[in-house]
Amino acid sequence: MNSPTHAKSASNEAQIQLALQAMQKDASLTVRRAAKLYNVRFMASDRNSTLSARRAGKAPRRDCRPTVMRLTVTEEEVIVRHILELDSRG
Repeated sequence: MNSPTHAKSASNEAQIQLALQAMQKDASLTVRRAAKLYNVRFMASDRNSTLSARRAGKAPRRDCRPTVMRLTVTEEEVIVRHILELDSRG
């Protein structure tokens, strides 16, 4: 079951995508105006607003791996496979 925070995040992501598509279709649509139309957070003092950053190609936070990690992806996969193998043995 999805948590309310996850649902809100998905809804916000949808709004961001709609705003980005609108800006692609209408070159005269500013980031500020698109943010207002699609209810995406925009602060004038923040030059790296979510919408501006995404327009510049930055990936959504949910798609980024944290920079501070204890294991690499490969190490994590090896451990998971080992655990699943042990579990299958009983």
